[in-house]
Amino acid sequence: MHTAASPSPRLSDIYDLLSRANPDILTIAHRGLWSAAPENSLASIRAAAELGVEFVEIDTQTTADGHLVVIHDKTLDRTTSAKGVVGASTFAMVRDARLRAGAGGQTAHVTDERVATLEEALEEARGRVFVNIDTKFPRELPLVIAAVRRLGAEDHVIIKSDVEPQSDNFPVLNADWFGSIPHMPMFPVRPGKFIEDLRAIEALRAPMIEVKFTDIADLIAGRDELERQNIRLWVNTLDVSYNLDFNDSRALEDPEGVWGTLIAAGVGAIQTDTNVEFKRWLAGR
Repeated sequence: MHTAASPSPRLSDIYDLLSRANPDILTIAHRGLWSAAPENSLASIRAAAELGVEFVEIDTQTTADGHLVVIHDKTLDRTTSAKGVVGASTFAMVRDARLRAGAGGQTAHVTDERVATLEEALEEARGRVFVNIDTKFPRELPLVIAAVRRLGAEDHVIIKSDVEPQSDNFPVLNADWFGSIPHMPMFPVRPGKFIEDLRAIEALRAPMIEVKFTDIADLIAGRDELERQNIRLWVNTLDVSYNLDFNDSRALEDPEGVWGTLIAAGVGAIQTDTNVEFKRWLAGR
């Protein structure tokens, strides 16, 4: 297991990194760098850090006996050599499995990588790359928070959750961890109401938000308000995100038309499955 000494200057402070005063466009490796190693594996976190991405996004859920493991699907079938529901399997059963290469599937070869625990993943990332934790089942968030606190990783992760800006009711404000661990609200951009919704969430003091949109003009309209609140805007260009045709497949053919247009609209963080190509394009701008 990797044990970092002191964090590099690049990773010295998550709030400095997220601040709009930082001109860099942040890269988020979706489930780690799974083009180089099994998704959500320790190796995929190492590969993402070596590539120089700022964040890895990982998924976590509990086994039947209460261990937090890093895996996306409800079942073991796609990404491992085993079968069965993760939440109905013991930790020992999950650990006996081996991860399949890349994004998995029955034709993907079985590697020597095991399903990681959340604690192992956070330690692997410590001092090398920040972690966005996707808690697959909201009821398990207290366990995730407890693990983050137990490892002293509060300043190395960002926790995301769905919010409804128009509801004017944000339960996360009453969470005992709110304010001590960075939080990223997620919500769809309502046509013509992005500025209104940004003002509605001001009490959340969000350093970054993740949105889906149906008209890029809405993102552009919100730039001044994002600047006023010092909120960095995260958008996914994953092929499954359905933000119009702003996706990785088109970006490989027309990076300026996809990534460049998003950045021009005020996006400061992009989650992608094509991290190598995105970093290369960013370096050449």
